[in-house]
Amino acid sequence: MKRMVLLLLAGLVLLAGNGRVLAHHSFGATYDSSQRVEVEGVVKEMVWRNPHSFLRLDVTDKDGATKTWALEWGSISQLSGGQLTRTTLKPGDKLVVTGEPARDQSSPRLLIVNVKRPADGWSWQGRVD
Repeated sequence: MKRMVLLLLAGLVLLAGNGRVLAHHSFGATYDSSQRVEVEGVVKEMVWRNPHSFLRLDVTDKDGATKTWALEWGSISQLSGGQLTRTTLKPGDKLVVTGEPARDQSSPRLLIVNVKRPADGWSWQGRVD
């Protein structure tokens, strides 16, 4: 009987922790998938991490002001499968990036859909979840 109670308790503990493993935010809550925006700028930083990697891109607007955009990308395993490494994009690289804009239009953010590096013709295309 004591063993059965311990097994039942262990099972409940495992089930209680399951929500964190399955939890994931919705890109649809943050980004507008019905629109596409293209930005052109210079890589400030590549943040290679899980669960999502980021590019920080310095973008100069029509008035000459520079704003740093946060460009959200996939996990390390998703990007590695697409032939990217932590050193594929380096600070100073000029890029043209297309993506889904933030729902909050005051926030300079994109969910990356396409990246092009005109200097050598390198490109990446896809959508990560």
